[in-house]
Amino acid sequence: MDRKKTLYIFFTMVFLILSFNISSAKDIRIITPYLGSIRNVYESEEHGLDLNDSSLLKGLYFQWINPERFQWNVFIYQSSDINYSTLWGGHFIFDYYFGKRSRGKYVVGTGIEFIGLDMDAGNNIAGPLDFKLLNNIIIPYIRAGRYFLLGPDTITVTLLPWIGVQPEFVRGKISFNFGGPPKRKDIEDDALYALAGLNAKTVIMHFFEVEVKYKATFNRDDYFSTLSAMTNLYLSRHWGISYRFKFMETSSGSDTYHIGGVAFLF
Repeated sequence: MDRKKTLYIFFTMVFLILSFNISSAKDIRIITPYLGSIRNVYESEEHGLDLNDSSLLKGLYFQWINPERFQWNVFIYQSSDINYSTLWGGHFIFDYYFGKRSRGKYVVGTGIEFIGLDMDAGNNIAGPLDFKLLNNIIIPYIRAGRYFLLGPDTITVTLLPWIGVQPEFVRGKISFNFGGPPKRKDIEDDALYALAGLNAKTVIMHFFEVEVKYKATFNRDDYFSTLSAMTNLYLSRHWGISYRFKFMETSSGSDTYHIGGVAFLF
């Protein structure tokens, strides 16, 4: 699956969800430009690579929330000159709520995540010469869980245990040489994983919120962890300050970022 096809699927999903939306007075829309740092680790035993580098990260986040029915969000980020690469990433997530109770509700959701790494290391790494790598990871998933609402209105705690399943598609190209004729190889690797996660969120007086999420991605051979955190301080009904952290393990290494931004609500 190439980048054009991935972007087509991505924007088709966004269009379908936009068509589903029926705005109400309760709806909340948030847009946040982010800036911060990212650390990328890329490892390949086959080619003797162990790269670790940091760079500036730029991102844009948008979320639409209807507390009674659904939420969806899009996050796109980019970093240049990291591990001799340009890094693109993003996700789209949609959750639908049903079976609402006084202290909780059920949720089913779907989403897709994309990570693209375009590397041109030249002769700057030990071992292979003129090393080039194009690596795209496409990760769609489905999940289901239940929200549990705890505490009074002034300090609310929400817990969401959930389970799901995701395929992972890795596509790309690699080329290098060891002083002789160049070697080229297509990358094509598919895997299927089970998912299990827990989201915990605390909201204090409707203006300060902290959220922590853990996701386990696993099958018979592998286990990868994703840990993320977010805190928002709303200074008025229309804007606030936001911070995000994420650590994600992948089949080729890991990504860690710290970003901050100004959130605009409308």
